[in-house]
Amino acid sequence: MYENNTLYVSDLDGTLLNDSSILSPVTERTLNELIADGALFTIATARTPATAVDLMRNVNTNIPFIVMAGCALWDNGRRDYISARTICPNHMARIFGIFERRGSHPFVYHRRGNKIVVEHVSEMTDAELDFIRPRILSPYKCLETVEGSELNIDTSDVMLIFGMGNFDHLRAIADDIDREGIPCSYNCYHDIFDKGLGFIDIYMEGTTKALAIEQVKAATGAERVVVFGDNLNDIPMMRAADWSVAVENAYSEVKLAASEVIGLNTDDAVVKWIKEDRFRLKSPQIHSSKIQSPSKL
Repeated sequence: MYENNTLYVSDLDGTLLNDSSILSPVTERTLNELIADGALFTIATARTPATAVDLMRNVNTNIPFIVMAGCALWDNGRRDYISARTICPNHMARIFGIFERRGSHPFVYHRRGNKIVVEHVSEMTDAELDFIRPRILSPYKCLETVEGSELNIDTSDVMLIFGMGNFDHLRAIADDIDREGIPCSYNCYHDIFDKGLGFIDIYMEGTTKALAIEQVKAATGAERVVVFGDNLNDIPMMRAADWSVAVENAYSEVKLAASEVIGLNTDDAVVKWIKEDRFRLKSPQIHSSKIQSPSKL
């Protein structure tokens, strides 16, 4: 029943990607075999199309990518956005007031057609330069520096406000946003490799991977959704899915939220699970717990 009506959605970093932040040859080959056999597969990532498109260049999926943590859907065939959620200028002004009081300067991601223009004040830290340089060598993203500290926030095309630096400092910014009750959605999280380094992504209120998955589910006509993740921003989509899978290297909170824990991201665990799941669905002896919504959801 669910063989070609299951939508498989995977996070990228720490989940589908290996520790070199690329798809392994095994994962690429297996995904293409599964898709050719009728599997519905896509990604849900905090990345922008500027890096997600390149990472997925050898995978033949024609289902929209969920990018920027659910802020946008990307049509990889047309190389353009299907939809994008933008932040209210009034809310942006309040958020920037918090960054300014905390002595921080975030990146601002504006949509310009199928491209993102990233604004930042001229002075960037070494860590910010190291982060942004490899991410702007793309036809889908460019960087503009702004003299002084005045960013263009009086606009309706801002999709993301992004900050990086000391995690405790960014956590204080997130707490200020909560304290002031500013309507927005944010993810504040540690770097995978350096726990002292942190990031904060701020989006339009209500932005989640889960909401974007519902859009993709409706577009594909899928009856069942299975998701894979490792990080805290994957928990909402896990709670909304029919079955949720955490990789072994996931945060403990993610494992607790998942229906099942599988192998490491370095062992091609996601594609192995999908392949086995589709084999079960084709088999006359289908294990019912794999095709029904877990009772805890």
